Amino acid sequence: MTIVQRSVHIKASPQEAMEHLSDASRWPDWYPGMTDLNIATPFPEKGGKVTFKVKSAGMSIPLTETVIDYKPGKLQLFRMEGMLSGTARWELTPEGDGTRLTTTFDYALSGGVFGKVADTVIVKRMNAKSLEQGLRNFKGLVEQN
Repeated sequence: MTIVQRSVHIKASPQEAMEHLSDASRWPDWYPGMTDLNIATPFPEKGGKVTFKVKSAGMSIPLTETVIDYKPGKLQLFRMEGMLSGTARWELTPEGDGTRLTTTFDYALSGGVFGKVADTVIVKRMNAKSLEQGLRNFKGLVEQN
C-alpha cells in the first residue's frame, strides 16, 4: 500500500469546514481534475457513494468512494475502488483559531508489478501534487465564505 498524507490549517470551525467537505456536489470546485460526478444517497452518511473521474497527466481515472465512517465536524472515511483501491480519510481537528484538515490516501494501484512501478515513478507524486492543490483550493473556498 502507498500512503499520501497532507494537511492544511483553515480559519473556520470544524463544523463549517465539514459543511463544505460533505457537499460532494462541490468537490469539482476545489479538487483538481474531478469530473463526471454522481452522488448516491445516503451520502454523506455511511453507505453513501460518489462515483467520479479524475483527469491527470492525460489519463482519466474512474473511482468510486463509499462512505464507511462519517462523524459530522470530525471525520469522513471512504473506501476507494477502481484503478486505485484503499481508503481516503479526511479528518478535522480544532487547532488555534480554526481547524486542521488532515487527508490520508492509503491505496494500491491496480496492474500488479507494472502498477507498483507506475505508482513509484509517477502516480504517488501526482496524487501528492493533486492533494496539495486540492487542500489549498479547499482552504480558499471555506475561508472566503
